[in-house]
Amino acid sequence: MKHSELENYRNTINDIDDRILSLLQKRAEISKQVGALKTETGALNVYVPHRHREVIERLKLRNQSCGGEMAFSDAAVEAVWTEILSASRALQAPERVAFLGPFGSFGHLASLCHFGSSVAFIPVQPQIDIFTEVEAGRADYGVVAIQNSVQGTVRDVLERFQGTPLKICAEIYQPVRQHLLSKSSLSEIRKIYSHPQPFAQCRIWLNRFMKATEQVEVVSTSVAAQRAAVEPMTGAIASRLASDIYEVPVVADSIMDEPNNTTRFFVIGECDAQPSGADRTSLFFTIRDKVGALYQVLGVLQGHGLNMSYLESLPSRAEPWEYIFFVEMDGHLAEAHVRAAMERLEDLCRSVKILGSYPRGSFRYTPS
Repeated sequence: MKHSELENYRNTINDIDDRILSLLQKRAEISKQVGALKTETGALNVYVPHRHREVIERLKLRNQSCGGEMAFSDAAVEAVWTEILSASRALQAPERVAFLGPFGSFGHLASLCHFGSSVAFIPVQPQIDIFTEVEAGRADYGVVAIQNSVQGTVRDVLERFQGTPLKICAEIYQPVRQHLLSKSSLSEIRKIYSHPQPFAQCRIWLNRFMKATEQVEVVSTSVAAQRAAVEPMTGAIASRLASDIYEVPVVADSIMDEPNNTTRFFVIGECDAQPSGADRTSLFFTIRDKVGALYQVLGVLQGHGLNMSYLESLPSRAEPWEYIFFVEMDGHLAEAHVRAAMERLEDLCRSVKILGSYPRGSFRYTPS
């Protein structure tokens, strides 16, 4: 009786799966028509950041309001529809995304989570060369780390924005779970490879369990995993994705000091993201050499009701001993109060460079 009941459930699930597939095929056909229409109207961008966010956020809300006890988690909804959107865009035109390689890095993981698997991923070293790949047209988009919740700003990436025409199209918050990978047991490991940041992020665990073990810095966590895959009695601090790709087992899980460690990435490209309703604007500005100049600039933002979420200074490439300020605020340049504030800043400042208005990313605390 129970076997028969189980078979009935399975048959019902098969029928539902068939209907889902049929609907996805209908969606694919419409997506191809959208691509053809974009070609006719000269709209070159297949990836549209505000539409990407709009689709996923709408479905998250619908899932929460209509799902009841059967509602999926937000992470599950985002993962499923990211792949659907990725496959749909691939029907319109191929996409190429550059990230800090090799494969298996957290840049690769962030790219995969945001763009889905139906794109061509291009590993690049070092990270600032991702800008060059996109500028030269060898990649359509780049994914660059800009900030870590533990280690702070990635300065060389921030400085590279001074000399590029590329825009910030979107942002990604990628949870960073560091694991110790090795083909040897924990007691046999004599050398550990990783990027400098993971070593810093796992300092407490390393001091407790691997204090006498040699630490060797390499350009990325995926390079570390590659070395641990071929060198005996070595380990690597890297992602679970790197463990899967290079077939190096996890011998110590989640060894980072901060459990909510997160890296923020920018998606860079040539497109201007349209308003999504939950946006951020990033810019550089330089101030005139006079008393109270910075205070005046900050007063403009306050006066126009703009929430400033980030402010940092860095040396200008234009003049010695001159500093440029990097600012982020809530809102989109298409909104009247944001545009009015930018016009006022252009009057007050020596220079203003808008890096982009783009959909704000959402935090995702999922295993990786």
